[in-house]
Amino acid sequence: MSSKGQQKVKLAYQTAKDKKVGETAICPSCGTEFVKSNYQQAFCKSKVGTVCKDKYWNRVTPTKRNNTTRISPANARFYATFIEPVNQEHTNGWPFGVDEGPEGWDGHKD
Repeated sequence: MSSKGQQKVKLAYQTAKDKKVGETAICPSCGTEFVKSNYQQAFCKSKVGTVCKDKYWNRVTPTKRNNTTRISPANARFYATFIEPVNQEHTNGWPFGVDEGPEGWDGHKD
């Protein structure tokens, strides 16, 4: 995105953020008019999920443009710090507490 285009999109975002609850704003991502339902809202809710919000931030943040995962850095840190060690400790590296190993359920039988 060109610098001029990026400035235009950022201005549209700030304009939507500056609107008061109950006022009509324009989604900076898709251009849809919407009525703000809370003070934090800057994007419409006409798309499924957070499509407009994701599209906007991916457009204006170069590092997100190249992101190949949908896991946020905070979520990845939480998972690595709290979830993964517990899984490793209790399951010997196998998912869902299964200690059977690669040979399968009946692998211990001869």
